[in-house]
Amino acid sequence: MTTMNPTVTTIGLIAGREITTRVREKSFLISTAVLMVVIVAGTIVWSIFAGKESSETIGMVGGDPALSAVLEQTGEATGTTVRVKLLPDTAAAQQQVRDGDVDAAVLVADGPRYTLLSEKELGSTLDGVLRSGLAQYQLATSLAERGVDVADLTAPAIDTTYLEQVEADTEQRLSVALIGSMLLMMAIMTGGLMVAVGVVEEKTSRIVEILLSTVRPLHLLWGKILGIGVISLGQVVVLGATALIASTATGLLTVAGTAVSMFVAVIAWFLLGFLFFAALYAAVGAMVSRQEELNGAASPLTMLAILVLYSGIFGIQALDSTWIQVLSWIPPFSAILMPMRLAVGDASAMTMGLSFLVMIAVCAVVIWVSSRIYSRSVLRTGSRTSWSEVAGMVAGR
Repeated sequence: MTTMNPTVTTIGLIAGREITTRVREKSFLISTAVLMVVIVAGTIVWSIFAGKESSETIGMVGGDPALSAVLEQTGEATGTTVRVKLLPDTAAAQQQVRDGDVDAAVLVADGPRYTLLSEKELGSTLDGVLRSGLAQYQLATSLAERGVDVADLTAPAIDTTYLEQVEADTEQRLSVALIGSMLLMMAIMTGGLMVAVGVVEEKTSRIVEILLSTVRPLHLLWGKILGIGVISLGQVVVLGATALIASTATGLLTVAGTAVSMFVAVIAWFLLGFLFFAALYAAVGAMVSRQEELNGAASPLTMLAILVLYSGIFGIQALDSTWIQVLSWIPPFSAILMPMRLAVGDASAMTMGLSFLVMIAVCAVVIWVSSRIYSRSVLRTGSRTSWSEVAGMVAGR
């Protein structure tokens, strides 16, 4: 019969205590349920507006059915539903434009000459539809007057060559990477703060002194990080699955397998990102003795997490830029940028693997540093540990 390692057993017991304690909190359950509802509602609203075509009503004075048909067909070609409303005279057209009954009006005069009426400057889409439709109609009319049947004209054969091959599901993969990374950073910030708050609570209540009489400081640290990490990962998986199911059901995602594989890649980076921040938050929690001091001490970490999140939000528009490619190698920014580069095919498997190894190495250093700070500060009470003292702890003094 195999006996489990005492260290693993101790860490497992501490992690299990954290999991059961957090899961039973009503605030955690309610916040998760609220986020699920928000994700489903947001996905439904997004799908409604994403699939909604713009619709325009055009008044026309002096035109014929052929011109109406051309304008409607031109609008359809641009994804705009155009409805033409015939009006008796210019005065009626002006009145309907002012009242908002029509978005614009076309006055057809001899010459031929066309006048566009609108209450304010036309949007680029509607303006393009009207000008293009009128030009097509006039060309067809001129050709017909010269005995040329437009139906006899042969459309030119046009071949398109793309210099860069883009997979059809790239946008979907990129969306999954961005949303998943945002969930990742949300979980890291909330989970990391939970670790810090838990450490401070144990210090102020003196429970840590009782715990450390039976377990080693590093066992307590690892148990807390792993327990809260499991909770945070579970929340991310639940919210991510909710988003994937809602997006697939509403038609926003059409390649479910691709979305799932991309989300798995995001989860892999989540594990390292959480270790990076949770270890540092635990060290910060050990440095202070009161909850009131925690926000100030943790503000540099919070700022770093926000910068990482912003790098993904703004970097998504320039993933092929030099600064994003360099930043994607630097932990913890790589945790959010590398999945995005993978989504657009900008990062090879080797690049991804090397970046992952760099992140692992940095996490190992961060965990080592945080462990030294935690083990030497968690029993200290009174004044907050200074940065000079922290440097001494790391140096082994």
